[in-house]
Amino acid sequence: MDFHDRVALITGGSSGIGLAVARLLAARGAHVWLVARDVARLQVALSELQAAGAPTQQHGIIACDVADPEQAAAAVQQVTAAVGLPDIIVNSAGIVLPGYVEKLDLTAFRRQIEVNYLGAVHVIQAALSGLIRRGSGHIVNVCSAAGFIGMFGYAAYAGSKFALRGYSDVLRAELKPAGVHVAIVFPPDTDTPQLAYDKQTRPVEIDRIIGKWVKVQTPEAVARAILEGMERKRYIITPGLDTTLFYWLIGALGPLQYPIMDYLVARARRGRA
Repeated sequence: MDFHDRVALITGGSSGIGLAVARLLAARGAHVWLVARDVARLQVALSELQAAGAPTQQHGIIACDVADPEQAAAAVQQVTAAVGLPDIIVNSAGIVLPGYVEKLDLTAFRRQIEVNYLGAVHVIQAALSGLIRRGSGHIVNVCSAAGFIGMFGYAAYAGSKFALRGYSDVLRAELKPAGVHVAIVFPPDTDTPQLAYDKQTRPVEIDRIIGKWVKVQTPEAVARAILEGMERKRYIITPGLDTTLFYWLIGALGPLQYPIMDYLVARARRGRA
């Protein structure tokens, strides 16, 4: 895939995986527009892209909460008016609010659905008719390993990511005949500000369940896997060998994954006691 002169809209683009993807796309000649809530971070990210890019590249930022459908639609319209309908949409905006299910309030469920799932839906739906009419485009939804396994301590987060996966599955099937490619990314724990917050607030059992098995990835490594997956037009993108093997293992285990999870949780709780 030739990224030169392509227009890329990246939500959650001011930090983490979104910013890492933005850097790579800009280095490949794309016009990159970053969407996030934090204006200060957006400005720092934009300065970085502009300093490293060519004078002909047109980068921009939009302060926006993608959980608000009107703001999301306005962001798509602003990019389209400035540089054209996006060729690439990367939905990387997301939040994580872990906790024991009985201690999570409804606000945690609602907010993660609004950002992690509906945030992507709002952006995509705003651009969809234009993408179909043009007959081309590439949509990348950044999900999580919690989008294919219901991990202890992440009832609200996993619910939002499973929703994103289901939506992406249908989107892929419906848009392929129109020439619009869809990809879903299942990154493992990634060294981002979100992971730092996650580690401070998640149940203690989590580290005992996955601590020795999951290798933390860098945002740059995940971003490279995303661009490689886009170039090869993969639907499923699993950054890192560990994540790839884990994804296929869960699929192969089927219902057997549940007693295995029960055993791991029981062992973790004995360690906690």
